[in-house]
Amino acid sequence: MKDRLQYCLYWKKNVDIYLANKEIFKKTDDEYYRTRPLLKLILDVYFIPINFLKLIKFIRMRHEYKKNQIEIKVLTKELFHEEIRKVND
Repeated sequence: MKDRLQYCLYWKKNVDIYLANKEIFKKTDDEYYRTRPLLKLILDVYFIPINFLKLIKFIRMRHEYKKNQIEIKVLTKELFHEEIRKVND
C-alpha cells in the first residue's frame, strides 16, 4: 500500500506541474492573439475537431485527478489504521 500511495503522490505532483504549465501556455496564447483576433478566429474554427478532443482528454484527466485525490486519502487512512493495529498488537 505504501508503494501505491507513493505512486499516487508522484502522479499528482506531475499532473500539478502539467496544469501549471498549461495555464502559463494559455496566458501566453491569449497575449499573443490579443493583437491578432482574426487569426485567432480562423485557427479556432479550423482546429475545432482537435480542440474538442483536447477538451475531452482534459475532462478525463481532471476526473482521474479527483479520483486520485480520494485514493490518496483512502490509502493514507488505511496505512494509519494499519500502523495503529501494529502498535496495539
